[in-house]
Amino acid sequence: MSRLPLAGLFAALLLVAGSAAEAKQWKHAGMHPRTGKPADGLCHIETMHVHTAAPLYGETLYRTRDDVHVFIGDPTPFGYEGPRHAYYGHHPVVLNVFIQVEVDVVEYCYHDGPHYHAYAPPPRQEFVDKEDVHYYAGEYPDEYKRDSPRRGRVNAVYRGWEGPRPVVTVAPPPQYHGPIIQVGLSLPVPRVEVRVGAPPPPPPEREVVIIREERVVHEHHDDHDDHHDHGKHHGKHGKHKGRH
Repeated sequence: MSRLPLAGLFAALLLVAGSAAEAKQWKHAGMHPRTGKPADGLCHIETMHVHTAAPLYGETLYRTRDDVHVFIGDPTPFGYEGPRHAYYGHHPVVLNVFIQVEVDVVEYCYHDGPHYHAYAPPPRQEFVDKEDVHYYAGEYPDEYKRDSPRRGRVNAVYRGWEGPRPVVTVAPPPQYHGPIIQVGLSLPVPRVEVRVGAPPPPPPEREVVIIREERVVHEHHDDHDDHHDHGKHHGKHGKHKGRH
């Protein structure tokens, strides 16, 4: 075989290898986990950049726009120690924070209970603050409800990771109607005394929620079970909570 065919074959192999390498590139915008394992920490590149490995837990920890992956999870299990904002329950995240687009690209964070993000609540979204914790106070669209089963898996992923959570010692504000999640401690069961011949007692009030940095379990309410389909939050934008 002549040198010319060999050279041509070598060039073709280089083209194939180059194409394969390019196909494996994954675009990212903003800070994100290096590998998806907490021990491996975070990539802190804020501008759009490329990695050659697919993001771990891509369906739960990321949202995409034009093939750009944006991390919207809680960064604290990965060793993040920058400015933090405390949130409670499910809430909108606007990807405009990370990518340049002309209209708001609204996605939803499905973290149950108290958690952190590195950014303040997005503008033009309804949040309410209570003791420096942001609660969503807007209406959830159909897309949020449709995606809830698969996106909600983020809580199973985070359950096995160590990471600080905001400490919440009071009940959510009345504008919030989302799920109430108890972390670490069991809520006391209210005692109701019933006397023969007496009128029935009024329903118990919603208990105060106490949050600690441990495992997540759900609190159930007999009088507001349907609130699991809705959530509300509203916020003082720009307020930082946490370590620097």
